[in-house]
Amino acid sequence: MKEVQQDLIRAGIRLPRFGADGDFGDETEKGVREFQRKHGLSVDGLVGTQTLSKLDEVIKAKKTTTSIKLPSGTLRRGDRGENVRKVQQALKQLNFNPGTVDGVYGARTQDAVRRFQSTFAALTNDGVYGPNTRSYMERQLSK
Repeated sequence: MKEVQQDLIRAGIRLPRFGADGDFGDETEKGVREFQRKHGLSVDGLVGTQTLSKLDEVIKAKKTTTSIKLPSGTLRRGDRGENVRKVQQALKQLNFNPGTVDGVYGARTQDAVRRFQSTFAALTNDGVYGPNTRSYMERQLSK
């Protein structure tokens, strides 16, 4: 179930309260219904073969040929520069909108990093981009 939730998030469906927690609760069902509605499927809130197929199709279409080279090191609120811009681009591509891609690690970028981190139990949900967050972002970008 966690993988389906991660795919929903990658497809642009928000699961803000629980993220990809592996439980098929009300939030996930609501997200599935929203996805089905957006893509002209039968809206039943169930993850059947048509929904899975469409989800896979949407995610593949979202992948771009441009690869983002994520920076190493640690970035946090207040940082600026090209490395922050790369992280913002990656967050946007992963459907964790950081706002404007401007190279400024502000409140919206910090929040987007936190939301990304919250989808993985192994990550500390602190809004700081570091080696562990980078590793998980790279894995998601390569899917």
